[in-house]
Amino acid sequence: MPERSSSAGRTGRPAARADEPAPVEEGGPTRRRLRRERTDLLETRILDAAAEEFAEHGFAGARIERVSAAAGTVDRMLYYYYGNKERLYQAVLAKIYEDMIGAQREFVSPEDPVEGMRQLVQHSWDHYLSHPNLVRLLMNENLLRGKHIRQAPQVVERTALPLVQTVATLLESGQARGAFRRDVSSEHVLMTIMSLGFFYLSNQYTCATWIGADLMSRPRRAAWREHICDVVLRMLATGDEPVEAQAAPKPRRKPAASKKK
Repeated sequence: MPERSSSAGRTGRPAARADEPAPVEEGGPTRRRLRRERTDLLETRILDAAAEEFAEHGFAGARIERVSAAAGTVDRMLYYYYGNKERLYQAVLAKIYEDMIGAQREFVSPEDPVEGMRQLVQHSWDHYLSHPNLVRLLMNENLLRGKHIRQAPQVVERTALPLVQTVATLLESGQARGAFRRDVSSEHVLMTIMSLGFFYLSNQYTCATWIGADLMSRPRRAAWREHICDVVLRMLATGDEPVEAQAAPKPRRKPAASKKK
């Protein structure tokens, strides 16, 4: 029988016992860290798939088997991590709030409060536009009268959005400089910014039918972005100086059919 080479002979260190964990190279990942990374990746896939499922079918219509299939796993793993469909839904709500809060924290306001308010409006619109599932999930939850969001402690802890304080800070700065009216509340400014962006996206299909145009075309999205800025800044302005805004393109209408004589 050939002689086994020992690790001591190769490295100068005694061989590790069979029940000891394998040595880790300096700077290399540990098994525990690798397991944690794999777990995080799986949970991310599950939450992404669940967000799509709940956004598309609502809470009642969503199916665990479709989520697990889309996430590339099995049903029991979803139950292992989240227990039931309601807790999975609450985790999805927590995730979209976490993403929204993270985006709001990344916003850096310029020194000029007027320009800061303009950029904040644009930042808020851009987040709604780039996260369509956020709009759809919040629409579904409002149809349920906020039943699940109130029962999710991880969401309740995140209800103090950084956007609330940012709007208040910009408004106070503008009022101190005489650039903004003093009879406007930060609550009204916040609700105006959020509602003008949210309504456009949440009602795009019905409004497109009434108007007879594609509201999600690039020119119309850009025009609405500037319109929200214009509305908010005009509301806050102390003087009557006009604010230039990009005009929305005219909707294309079908030519009227000629009447037969």
